[in-house]
Amino acid sequence: MEIRDIIKEFLEGKHTKSQDSTEIIELEKNKDYSLAYGELKPGIKNRKHKIQMREIYYFLEGEGIIEIDGQQEKISAGKLVTIPKNAEQWLKNTGEKPLRFLMIVNPPYDQKKEEILE
Repeated sequence: MEIRDIIKEFLEGKHTKSQDSTEIIELEKNKDYSLAYGELKPGIKNRKHKIQMREIYYFLEGEGIIEIDGQQEKISAGKLVTIPKNAEQWLKNTGEKPLRFLMIVNPPYDQKKEEILE
């Protein structure tokens, strides 16, 4: 069994910045999927991008706007967003707290299969 305090790890600086500018901690990666914790600080928008994998975002805290293939939606804690592969997308934190979310990617995330569009 492994138990991790992801928020504590994040606050201790144990995260990286992805190509699209989202701060992340990879939690699991295997042959079927990858799971990561992501965070955007208030007022921050990540870079428009697309990846060749299907994604699911589950929002834990905060509020923002997500755009997928030109369609914008408000998001907040408890929302689940499915992003088709190769969809053009970006995410912006519009709240006063960090926007915290989990990302499941299938097949597993591969940086070589991500394209930054801006």
